[in-house]
Amino acid sequence: MKLCPTCDQPLSEGVAICPSCGSEVGKGRIFIDDYRIVDVLHEGHASLLCHAVRERTGEEVMIRLFTPGSGVDQEIADRLGREIEQLKKLPEKSFVKHYAMRRSSDGLWYRISEWVDAENWGELVRSGMLSDYRVAITLFRKIASTLAILHQHGHFIPHLILDDIMVTMSPKGELDVKIDYKLSRFLDHKMDRPGPMLKHLLDCHPDIINHRPLDVRSDIWSLGKIFIELMTSDFESYNYLAKIDSLPLPNELKTLFKIMLANEPNLRPRSMAEVADTLGHITDNQLRAAQKLTAEREATPEKTITLLKKRQRAMVMVLIFLVLGTIAGWVHLNLKKQDSGDVLEAYANQYSRSVAFVLVEYWVKTGDKIQYMQKSEGTAFLVDSGGYLLTNRHVACPWLEDNDFFMVVYQLKRAGMDPSFGYRMFLWFEGEKAFKRSAGLMDRADLSDQYTFHTAYRSDGQPRLTIAGVAKPPMQTRQLLFSPLKDDFAVLKIDQLPPGRDPLPLDLKMSSQKIPKLARVITLGFPLGSQTQEGAVNVSVTRGHVRRSFENLLQVDASLYGGNSGGPLIDMNGKVIGIVSGVAMDRGGGDIDPTASIASAGKPVWDMAMVFPITKAVAFLQDIKTGQAKWNGSMDLASDTKAREIMDLAQKQRWAAAMKSADKALGKTLEPSLMTIAAMMHFNAGDYAGAKKLFQQCVSMEAEKEIAELMLFIIDWQNGSTADNPHLKELLNLDWRSRAEFLGYAGQVLQGLAPLETALQNWESLDEKSWLYYIAGLLHAKKSEWVQAEKVLTASILAANSNTWEYFLAQAKLEEVQKKRLEAVQKDQQKWAAYQSDIAALDRKIKQDQAIKKQQNHELNLLAAQLDSKSAPREKREVLEQIFKILPDNGEVMLELAYYSVMEESWDKALVYSQSFLKRAGRESSTRLRMGLLEAMVLHKIGKSEESFALLEKYYKQTRTVWYRTIGECLLGKKREETLEQEAGESPEKLLTAQVALGFWSEGAGEKDKAIEYYKEALESFMDHWTEFSFARARINKLRESK
Repeated sequence: MKLCPTCDQPLSEGVAICPSCGSEVGKGRIFIDDYRIVDVLHEGHASLLCHAVRERTGEEVMIRLFTPGSGVDQEIADRLGREIEQLKKLPEKSFVKHYAMRRSSDGLWYRISEWVDAENWGELVRSGMLSDYRVAITLFRKIASTLAILHQHGHFIPHLILDDIMVTMSPKGELDVKIDYKLSRFLDHKMDRPGPMLKHLLDCHPDIINHRPLDVRSDIWSLGKIFIELMTSDFESYNYLAKIDSLPLPNELKTLFKIMLANEPNLRPRSMAEVADTLGHITDNQLRAAQKLTAEREATPEKTITLLKKRQRAMVMVLIFLVLGTIAGWVHLNLKKQDSGDVLEAYANQYSRSVAFVLVEYWVKTGDKIQYMQKSEGTAFLVDSGGYLLTNRHVACPWLEDNDFFMVVYQLKRAGMDPSFGYRMFLWFEGEKAFKRSAGLMDRADLSDQYTFHTAYRSDGQPRLTIAGVAKPPMQTRQLLFSPLKDDFAVLKIDQLPPGRDPLPLDLKMSSQKIPKLARVITLGFPLGSQTQEGAVNVSVTRGHVRRSFENLLQVDASLYGGNSGGPLIDMNGKVIGIVSGVAMDRGGGDIDPTASIASAGKPVWDMAMVFPITKAVAFLQDIKTGQAKWNGSMDLASDTKAREIMDLAQKQRWAAAMKSADKALGKTLEPSLMTIAAMMHFNAGDYAGAKKLFQQCVSMEAEKEIAELMLFIIDWQNGSTADNPHLKELLNLDWRSRAEFLGYAGQVLQGLAPLETALQNWESLDEKSWLYYIAGLLHAKKSEWVQAEKVLTASILAANSNTWEYFLAQAKLEEVQKKRLEAVQKDQQKWAAYQSDIAALDRKIKQDQAIKKQQNHELNLLAAQLDSKSAPREKREVLEQIFKILPDNGEVMLELAYYSVMEESWDKALVYSQSFLKRAGRESSTRLRMGLLEAMVLHKIGKSEESFALLEKYYKQTRTVWYRTIGECLLGKKREETLEQEAGESPEKLLTAQVALGFWSEGAGEKDKAIEYYKEALESFMDHWTEFSFARARINKLRESK
């Protein structure tokens, strides 16, 4: 086979003239240097893949020859060569070996790889071999296990397709797998021409469609797609979920495939190892039972079919009458409500002049070379006389949701380059000249040929346009489920208000769930963006009705398109009640997912709009107007490098230089991570006023907010402003539900609300120990107790890791204390010299300690990666035990070990961990509350009821936290279960802990079915980052297995 060089038409070797375009076609290639081509496996625009034999040695290899059109040059070839060296670290058994990059005698680059005598996927599917689901599932498990190995090595395949998976057949007829992994799918991002299989993936993968950064969970979705394609022999479908339901599979397997193909990444399995583990548990009996049940359901008796047809005819007649009645009613109501249409039309005419068209262009550069560039269009609307406008986050900062953008940055950094980011934004109000229609006549029109810039507000000139703030998207599973539009809003700011443009009124007291169904609304915007515009900006009006309403989502039956994003939704009162964010997506099978919106894959339902209620945007806008800093979405691609440079200076205790470096970095972007670093450096350099301002901005931007609140309280405490302190109040509001609860306790210690001597024993990790000893150092230093201050600050440093805030804080304070002690002995040369010697010795001790910790941290990072990749409770417990050997004082690790031991029904181990922890001195923390309750429940489960009730009674009497007292009362029979559920209210943490406690207690009473129901309720909390959530899921599986 060969390709026509003009039109890429595939041709056989004997054809000399292309029948498609008439071009002359030469002979195909026979040799590549001393490699003779045996067979051409695939030929495309960018490369030719062939089976070849080295003439001198007879060695069989696979060669990919890159064509001149591929764009491969010396730079790209060198990069591919470096990548080959990295790939050699992968296990040879599971991955195709790539040997080298070379340049042919006629100047073309080619890659030499291992020859794998692989089966053809098409022939394998046609053979019917995969119709035997036992063979298919075994093969799928091998594929998932191999990809899990890849993930454990820190790699994944951003665009996984069937061509990346090579299947071989043993002499016994067994199928095995090798992965053909490449670090770079695209050689040149501006020249990629994907084949049909890759193009289909690009068109349907939800992470790619929605411009999310790709990761291992993206691989899981792609693999789920491959599984369904192989089982259905349909490689063109987009409706995978409907396909799953049609397959005769066990429910466990259907559930696995469905969650693999979930639109939201956080709903998919957490690791490829979890997928392989689930596939490994599918038995032949389960597969046979599912096929038998499906066959029975399909064998419907003929009489039943006849009866169904009669019923269908009757239902059709009823339906006709209903439709006629509905039409008559609609006509009546429409005549009656014509005046409401006039009202909305008046609002549209009144507000349209304050609606604006937004254009954003953004790029990635290395030096002066543009490596990637995109543009985006949308709508914004004026909401305040100060020049503020509301829009979507994906309109104001489209790069934040552009997966290709992040992939290009990743690849450039991996290639050793220093990419930089830039953008410019333009905004035109209704009626302003914005578009040049003649751009379509040009071969290569740039942005200035398409738009009229001198009439626009702009980010790079006058009149000035800026991004005042961008909402932070939710990240946790529960947040994503209950805020499906991901808080998709942003605030823009213009420096001068144009005449005749009045702000749109916002409904400040709106409750989205109280909006009546079929409430009439209109939207204003620019459907299809500039494609439907003439010379001047012309706002389009779309009518609709509110169909459904949720706390964070309104569903409206209005026909909207891309350019409508960011526009206002206006009700009959003439007030803005929402911001248009996208359209619903049809997942197939006729089912519309109203919560999917722009975050889902599938076919867009253009007449079902998804709108973000205005409530959160109003509060966000008020924060900005009162001077609170917000992130503007701008990105400094070198921020990680700058952060390392600042931290290196801090390691050398060069606080002033570190502060200066941080300020310089912040001058270019309000990157939240750099904001926290800068605040800490100002504090350690003694600039408390500057630190306070920066920490206040951290609170506003939610950049390590709780740490910032504690630091603000410390600054006020040092200045003597502790009465009715707002920062302490915020800290004291943190309870067992917050991971930052400890910082509230640290604030209590500093304020004197908790005794210092006791506090120094009440830590549950070395981080907490370091913080508490630092607080003690502050207290002693304030009383000029320099010796005691030095002692506790030294203990703080030796407990901390050198890359933590508490380490830097303790170092800076210790330096201050040591200066005070040196001043005290300055006149005594002998004492001064002796103390200087002590300081030097301590410095050496700290460096030795940090060297040990550095090695431990390396081991812990590897173990943490293993922990994330494991799915079975036993595997997780084994990794946790290794972590526990390194961190024997860590209470959270002990809690997880106790819970995972229970998941495995290792009751004695669970009791050892819980009792060992509870014997230690400590405060009433979340860990202690959960561990105390677990110990009593384990005793109840293993039949020691009397001991369990006695322990639970003691727990109930000694516990001050009201919620856990209530759980204890309920388990003791002093309160009804209904009371506990009522008191849980809408708190997901309370729902989870209550249902898990009731479930495990029911297990102890032998009520397995009841326990399963409680555990299922616990999963409704969606708090999958809590150990109790994993516990509930594991116990359901265990109880079902036992049944």
